[in-house]
Amino acid sequence: MKLLTPFYGKEMEYGAKILDLHGWQIPLMYTSPVEEYRMVRERAGFTEYSFNTLLAVVGKDSFSLMQKMMVNDLRNISVGHMIYSSILDEEASLVEDVTILWVEDNYFFINAGMNKQGLIELLKKNASGLDAYIVDTGACFLAFQGPKSREILQKAMNVKDLPYFGVKEDELGEIPVLVDRAGFTGELGYEFYIHSSHAHALWDTLIDLGKEYKVGPFGLAVTGKTGVEKGYLYGPDFYPGSTPLEWGLERTVAFDKGDFSGKKALLRKKKEGLKTKLIGFEISDPKVVAETGDKLLKGGKVIGAVTNATYGIAVGKSIGRGWVKIEYANAGEELEVEHEGKPTKISVAKNYRWFDPENKILKG
Repeated sequence: MKLLTPFYGKEMEYGAKILDLHGWQIPLMYTSPVEEYRMVRERAGFTEYSFNTLLAVVGKDSFSLMQKMMVNDLRNISVGHMIYSSILDEEASLVEDVTILWVEDNYFFINAGMNKQGLIELLKKNASGLDAYIVDTGACFLAFQGPKSREILQKAMNVKDLPYFGVKEDELGEIPVLVDRAGFTGELGYEFYIHSSHAHALWDTLIDLGKEYKVGPFGLAVTGKTGVEKGYLYGPDFYPGSTPLEWGLERTVAFDKGDFSGKKALLRKKKEGLKTKLIGFEISDPKVVAETGDKLLKGGKVIGAVTNATYGIAVGKSIGRGWVKIEYANAGEELEVEHEGKPTKISVAKNYRWFDPENKILKG
């Protein structure tokens, strides 16, 4: 069965080329990935993620429930801010990769991936006996990204004082929105959560506000590029048997906050030592662009696999991420990637964050 978001009509009107993503009909591109990429990097554009899992957790025990479920520590933020975290099961396997918006004292909004049923079941199981309720919001989610995004939005709402990872309820024109300052491009940007009845109005409003900047929609082909350049993990990066420790995200794990789902398994793995690690790599031949699943080799021996890769326009290199056995994860290690049956030399990068590694753009 084809699954359509409330933006689908507008996407067809603007000539979207559609990708089937687990049944969801999602725009892959409208013009070309390079043209849309330049729009985002130089001006501003928007894309939707309404296929994501968008939940609300409410009730006087909502803080306790979220603190119990996430590896990160909600005490690091306050109302009006958001936080990134993993939600694991007791064996430390990933249930969902999430951002959590703290909207009001007893109201959290969760933006997660596509494991909707698994996340809801886990939350409800752990909410037993608590005054905390999980609500499937049915909201729409659209991201407006690019260096001109603040300037454009300021015409219709006050965003100049919204800090990076800030959150507020407001109106864009006459459209009620929950807005945060974040995104998946590495650029200055904002994310809007709205009722589905306002989907077309939001689309038209952004087109009108950004007309002089030639603002338009962009597809998943662009977010694939920007996500790899910036170092945002998704999909295959969370490879089987891996945890935030292997992904280089131990900084998001608050071992000192008390108990949380998966803590014991993480501590056990940390004590025993990691067997694999997610790395960034650069390919010696810029004409070779690796693909998910390509083998990573050392001396002709398979020691890992590519998780995500692209040609990094911003860095002028063919780059990617992949997992390898821990002994081959050191920066500067010379390996090979087998793409279309042919091995090509690669080197392990210092990390997998090439674009704006110090977050000067995001926080500016």
